[in-house]
Amino acid sequence: MEVKGQITKLLDDLNKGVYEKQEVIALSLLTAIAGESIFLLGAPGVAKSLIARRLKFAFNGGTSFEYLMNRFSTPDEIFGPVSISQLKDHDKYERIIKNYLPSATVVFLDEIWKAGPSIQNALLTVLNEKKYRNGEQEIDVPMKALISASNELPMKGEGLEALWDRFLVRYVVDGITDKNNFNEMISTSLKSYDDNVNAKNKIGDIEYSKWSELIDEIEIPENVFNVIHIIRNYIQEHNKKDEKKENQIYISDRRWKKIVRLLRTSAFLNDRKAVDLMDCFIIANCIWNEPMQFQVVLQFVKDAIQKHGYTLNFKLSDIQSEIKDLNDDVISETSFLKEVNVTKLKPHLKDYYRVLNFNDNFAIAINDYNNLNTQTESHSYLYRYGYHYHNQYSQYNSYRLRKGKKNHILINGTEYPLETATTKEEKKATKKPHKAVQKEWEKKIKVILTTTGNLKSQIEHYRSSDLKHLRINLFANPALAEIVEANLNETQKGIEKLEVEVTRIQHYYENVEDQTEQKEIKQLTNGKE
Repeated sequence: MEVKGQITKLLDDLNKGVYEKQEVIALSLLTAIAGESIFLLGAPGVAKSLIARRLKFAFNGGTSFEYLMNRFSTPDEIFGPVSISQLKDHDKYERIIKNYLPSATVVFLDEIWKAGPSIQNALLTVLNEKKYRNGEQEIDVPMKALISASNELPMKGEGLEALWDRFLVRYVVDGITDKNNFNEMISTSLKSYDDNVNAKNKIGDIEYSKWSELIDEIEIPENVFNVIHIIRNYIQEHNKKDEKKENQIYISDRRWKKIVRLLRTSAFLNDRKAVDLMDCFIIANCIWNEPMQFQVVLQFVKDAIQKHGYTLNFKLSDIQSEIKDLNDDVISETSFLKEVNVTKLKPHLKDYYRVLNFNDNFAIAINDYNNLNTQTESHSYLYRYGYHYHNQYSQYNSYRLRKGKKNHILINGTEYPLETATTKEEKKATKKPHKAVQKEWEKKIKVILTTTGNLKSQIEHYRSSDLKHLRINLFANPALAEIVEANLNETQKGIEKLEVEVTRIQHYYENVEDQTEQKEIKQLTNGKE
């Protein structure tokens, strides 16, 4: 059986009789196989202890130890009582560790921040080295996972920073939100604490050790390193903006090393030889110190993956340059300037248009004319030249006016021409390209479209081979795959835009005719000249 198949079935078994805890159970199992520890933050009664009790069933012969800490807890209650016989008969200070933390597979410590310094120091050694010093001998601790929980975070200035840092994964556990799940939970007699895990799916000690070796061989691609560096940069910028020490995010080099091994573990359990960007979403659960920071760091992770994730080294700029050269060549070959007669309204004294055939020396102000339309009449003044002053127009009388046909005006319902002038102007016109030139363009277009087609094929191959596993990651939400593919999708859209541009150019030169009017050129070229 492949590892992923085994882990999938194991997770299914572990989630039987448990509601809405799939993600935290998966992360707890992942953390255990990576040899790390997890901290659960949540109110009482949201199944934090249940998760630990279920997790022990993942391991052959798994045992658990759980304890609710208080400020008066002693090392004897955690690590076992001192052996009176060893002390009396052999003068040795040893503990009876059976059924206590040093002999357990899965350990659950509730309200861990209430532990005293002596317990904290011993826990640090166990977490760091998986060893416990019992009297004169140092023993290997079989612990696969230490799950700690509390409804609060460690108090600042209480010396708990070192212990807090040892919990690689941090997760906020909430109560059941779905109404149907809640109804079933409160009304059904569930055997959540029974071992219903198929023995074939359990993880043995030899298997666990072999997996640990194979995990260290998992490759870390360059894009994963790049995403990690981007996240680190985001954190640095965040810390610069917020000078309050309590709001800053600090991730030690040691913690980053452990995070990378956690990603390797995820890749291994998903039957891959290399870490991928879906694994990288797990980072968000490892780099927050306050619950309010989680959404911040999650956005850091999402942005890093979306903007700097999967990219193919396509030089679209080279294709864009080829298309621009082709477009310039087509416009140059099919365009020329020709001299045409242009008739326009002729301003008189800058601000007036003279009205012909109405009365001598009458005009309309240019602004008044521009405000007229061809549909409705409006009352406006006409002006008469020299009426009151020599070499000047003066307001004469109000008339019912509207625009008529080109360069005409209707005065009280009768149409009169306005004074015009004819000038010669150069306008761009078009000509049909020579067939030989058109064949050359066809060759260039074929090369361009072949190139873009090959690029799209590469993307589809990449999507179906390298990215086919995106939505079946055991430890990351499948919906996040869209973020992973964002850059790839943008590249594909860019290629498709280039193909549309080539098609536009081809349509233009195939349909251009001799002496096409300027406005039609703009339609065919989409306004590009």
